Amino acid sequence: MTPATRLRLFYFAYYGGVGTFLPYFAPYLHGLGFSGEQIGTVQMIGPLLAVPVAVAWATYADRSRAPARALGLASAWAFLTVLLLPAARTPVLVGMVLLAYGLADRAVVPLVDSLTVEWTVHHPESSYARIRLWGSVGFALVTSAVGLLLTWRGDLPGDPLVPISVAACVGGYALAARRLPIPPAPAHPPRFREMAGLLRNGPLLLLLAVLALHWGATAPFHLLFGLFVRDLGLPSSITGVGMTVGVVFEVAAMLLFPRVAALFSLRAILGASFAVSAVRWLLLSQARSATWVVSLQALHFFTFGLFWAAAMDAMSRAVPSRMRATGQALFAAVVFGIGNAVGYQLSGVGYDRWHGVGPLFVGAGGVELLALLLLFALPLPALSGGRAASSLR
Repeated sequence: MTPATRLRLFYFAYYGGVGTFLPYFAPYLHGLGFSGEQIGTVQMIGPLLAVPVAVAWATYADRSRAPARALGLASAWAFLTVLLLPAARTPVLVGMVLLAYGLADRAVVPLVDSLTVEWTVHHPESSYARIRLWGSVGFALVTSAVGLLLTWRGDLPGDPLVPISVAACVGGYALAARRLPIPPAPAHPPRFREMAGLLRNGPLLLLLAVLALHWGATAPFHLLFGLFVRDLGLPSSITGVGMTVGVVFEVAAMLLFPRVAALFSLRAILGASFAVSAVRWLLLSQARSATWVVSLQALHFFTFGLFWAAAMDAMSRAVPSRMRATGQALFAAVVFGIGNAVGYQLSGVGYDRWHGVGPLFVGAGGVELLALLLLFALPLPALSGGRAASSLR
């Protein structure tokens, strides 16, 4: 099995787990009797850990010049802890399992992304986009399969199929991580002073803050889309179909990004992502039929596809390659960590207050507009210049 194939399998299994966790875990917890606030609180644990966990693992990876070994250890720890998830059925126990799981899981994406980018730099016959693409394929296939299985089983409250499916996917990427490619190590590891300097880089932190605002606005969708579908009286299969449609357009955005980047600046691309996402959330708040709910998923082209590709391009400009793992960890910590933590908690509390997800989508649209305003008002050197010279070929 070639190194590129192992990376594809890793992404497939990892995002297959995400495709189970995001749309189905909140309904699963709701079926166990969790309130909206409890759902938001237990799922906030992982994002809160993102900052120290991602930075700690990335520091080890960069200083030891062994990102593949770091990823293997993190994946093994994630698998051992997630095996306990099916047995946890109270807020305290679920929170404890997610706490243990988050001590490794929050480092997986920055580690594998840094490894993949470095591998493609030294093996130009491969490309980051075509390898990462298999993560989207895994997300789509597993999301659809789990949705159909849940519907076939009668949409049972607290169906253990959900945590079992998550654990199976984590086991899959932990297995794939055993023999991942090892890129050439830099001559000298970065100094702690250099790595800490990223935390004092004002323009980089401003960029991450804007990106985190957008990602926080996606929290009502990521956390409660499955509940939104069920509250409309629609089956879980609609959740699966909707997520699959979104991933299809996400994949299209990644494949088309080099062409888009040749025509527009990164600031313009991110601006389009934020603006279209605001429209998406406002329209979704008014959606009542399966047709509308599924059709609006096509706008995932902008919400995630273009956003992710442009964000990765911006980070590749803003952070030196010898600190790639640390830079990716900082991105994950601020954007996926803080952005998700705040968004998840507010979404859970808001769901209890308004007894529905619709009003939360309206608020998300407002946050997207705020991110759009800051994007064009703040000095962000990584987004300056003309057309985006994409590194995601």
